[in-house]
Amino acid sequence: MKKILLPLLACALIGVTSCESMLDIPQKGVVAYDTYYKSDDDARAALTNMYSKYINNVAATEGIDVPEQVMLNYAADDILAAGADYTDHAPFRYFGEFRYDNANTTLKQVYQRYVYAVYAANLVISNFTDENRYNEAPKWESDFTKQAVAEARVMRAYLHLMLALSFNTPPILDRVLDADEMPVSAESQSQVLEFVIAECEKAIASGKLPERNGTGDKDATARMSVGFAQFVAGKAAMFNNDPATARKYLGDLINSGDYALIEGDEYWTNFHVSGDGNSEKIFEPNLIEEPAFTAGWGAMMIGRWMVANVFCWRTDALGSSPQVHVGNMGWNGGAIEPNFAEKFLAHDGDSPRRLACFLTADEWLYEMDWASDIDSATGQNVNMSLEDKKKDPKRGISSANGLFSHGPYFEWKHMVYINPPAILTKGKSYPADNMATTGPASNHKNFNVARYAEALLLYAEACIGSADAAKGLAALNEVQARVGVDLSTELTLAEVMEEKQYEMWFENCRFHDVVRWSNAGKLDIEKTFANALADVPVLYDAFFWEEAVIDGTKKAEDNTPEAEHRFFTRPSKTPATFKFEKGKHEYFPFPLDVTNLNPGLKSYGAWAN
Repeated sequence: MKKILLPLLACALIGVTSCESMLDIPQKGVVAYDTYYKSDDDARAALTNMYSKYINNVAATEGIDVPEQVMLNYAADDILAAGADYTDHAPFRYFGEFRYDNANTTLKQVYQRYVYAVYAANLVISNFTDENRYNEAPKWESDFTKQAVAEARVMRAYLHLMLALSFNTPPILDRVLDADEMPVSAESQSQVLEFVIAECEKAIASGKLPERNGTGDKDATARMSVGFAQFVAGKAAMFNNDPATARKYLGDLINSGDYALIEGDEYWTNFHVSGDGNSEKIFEPNLIEEPAFTAGWGAMMIGRWMVANVFCWRTDALGSSPQVHVGNMGWNGGAIEPNFAEKFLAHDGDSPRRLACFLTADEWLYEMDWASDIDSATGQNVNMSLEDKKKDPKRGISSANGLFSHGPYFEWKHMVYINPPAILTKGKSYPADNMATTGPASNHKNFNVARYAEALLLYAEACIGSADAAKGLAALNEVQARVGVDLSTELTLAEVMEEKQYEMWFENCRFHDVVRWSNAGKLDIEKTFANALADVPVLYDAFFWEEAVIDGTKKAEDNTPEAEHRFFTRPSKTPATFKFEKGKHEYFPFPLDVTNLNPGLKSYGAWAN
């Protein structure tokens, strides 16, 4: 599958290797640059550098994970850090239990990577406008430099939005700082959000931003566009308690007709290669299948190497490898919180949304292909009977250690589909998520940032209690109708909050939303986070292990397992030390290494001490 690629971004994802010399743009105060930033080619290189720095920082891995995904998803009430045992994937668990501090390496990576990406955007703005320390006029101006500046404004605005929602009062980095300048915290979160909205407005008003040319235009989803600027401004306004402004920008996005929800039976493709650039994608940086990077280390690295392993089930604990991913590649990095899964299942039933997010125990055991289902010689399904599947030793959880931090529900929203599963494809053919040449440890799906469903839900919320309530209800119903659940008959915050948790589960939204709703007095944040399991569950299969053996009342050598697969849970012997502290954990502290160098940065609430 050859992906859509804009000429401008030809090396945006491979800048750390073959394009490094092109992207190494000399900076003022570092080397003389009198001959730089004086042409469209220089502007194009600077803009390419901006996208590359975003992708190689924010959308890229830190070892086995994407820091942003860990910090924002595991610090929530509907995802559990998992792994082999309590000590495995400890950085994930620190966020899930709110026991991180300002020396946490993942937190540091998130902050620094946002700032690195802001710097790359500022290189475009400060060198092709007079928005620099001395208000010096640019050496070169053209229609293209104005477009580059507009795109950089939106990127910078988005990054400031994420910094504000995560760290509360980050510095407003509105130009390239010289070596003798020190960043200082903003006066308030609102000040940062107003900056975000203003920057998006400038970019839109310039008339130079790329626009999506209808719902089939994939190119526009890979760059800063009018639609993404409207999304960022609208979201910032909602977090700034300004629903009227949010209605304006999100309403413009909706009314453009350039975005649309995909059909329900295709819902799952939003999170897999086959859905890249589809009609509901507002922004997702584009992974490029460059000939020099379709094999070996390069392709693995641009494919978020080993994140694929994290988002896969713990395969060394299973009877065999489910054929959706094949091979012992899974580390059980995260699990859907069982109480939330039950709530989700009760609300959605067998909706395509629920099926795209997680499977029930019976679906996992009997509606997926395992090793026994496939003839090794022909590769064809042998059509095992249900009775044989129930007694099949090559499915289920074979390990006496069980699946740690796991209930009887099996998330796979972000799993790499080497063989897209029939329970979702319904007999249609879809591409795999990985290049065959890189094996199962890479995910070549574009990195999701914003999709239309979130815009609709933000707009619905912004319309509550306004003259546009009917339009807001229609937006909410559009999200519900796509997956076939009951339509709301009244626009209420309770309905929107519940729908958003289902729709945007594991998409970097939940933690920020809970904080916002708590700040507005709409929910009890301590109660919300306390509802997550204090005792970490472990899931076992009675087909392999008798409950008395697991409970320690019977010796392992006397194990007499049951004749068919049956799951049961037991609390872990090392329960979580979960505690959310109001006035502290609503926002993350600035990293210790950063504040040691920049004393003008002041962390939120109790972190300040």
